[in-house]
Amino acid sequence: MVIIALLFLAIIVFLLRYNFFRLPKKGLVVLLYHSVTDKKSFTSLDKFSVSISKFEKQIKFLKKMGYESARTENIDEILTSELYKTKKYVLITFDDGYKNNLDAAEILKKYNFSAIFFIATGYIGKSLDNTPMLDENDIERLISLGMEIGSHSHLHIKLSELPQEEIIDNIRQSKQILSKLGNIDDFAYPFGNYDNMVIGVLKSYHFKRAYIIGQSVNTAQYNPYLIKRSIIRKSTNYLDLYLILTRGRSRI
Repeated sequence: MVIIALLFLAIIVFLLRYNFFRLPKKGLVVLLYHSVTDKKSFTSLDKFSVSISKFEKQIKFLKKMGYESARTENIDEILTSELYKTKKYVLITFDDGYKNNLDAAEILKKYNFSAIFFIATGYIGKSLDNTPMLDENDIERLISLGMEIGSHSHLHIKLSELPQEEIIDNIRQSKQILSKLGNIDDFAYPFGNYDNMVIGVLKSYHFKRAYIIGQSVNTAQYNPYLIKRSIIRKSTNYLDLYLILTRGRSRI
């Protein structure tokens, strides 16, 4: 009886930990990646780095599950027209602008997927978290592969903690630099940090959409300046990914 009770308890803990108690929910899933590499940075980035082979396996999994790669200009139509009720859509995003994202872009193109890469412009051609960053030629290569680019501010700091003039300067500089390479309509808040002042500045610079860390799917009742994204970590396995796709998050 004790063994049965312990087994039952273990099953309950497993189900709770992995969010099986949440009912599946249809909507636009937005995934958030950072670095795609087998190398360690020996910084906190390592928790969010996915190996190249694991990334390819995850994209193949999305393909096998029947997901269609969404693009940013289609978000409003997918959500307001509730197209997600009849098709599976996933939008893949990358934050910061690490040079190894080029390898991810090649894999995405191989499987007819695309992604948007949010770039912290103050680090273009430099290094962040002991990791080389994209330079201008790399960014142009991303675009040539059919990828999209967006702003991740200029200095990659928590914007809501800054005075208004510094918020404006971070957003203005970033858009000015990236606009030389294409239309920039999308913004990802550094560290998912924002407030109404930050949103107001984004609107004044004609950004159409902005992205937070929300660990949930997006539905018709979405706010275009609060698009929710689910983080993919080094520890994310197939079960985690399945639950993220169907429920927005995998674990408590």
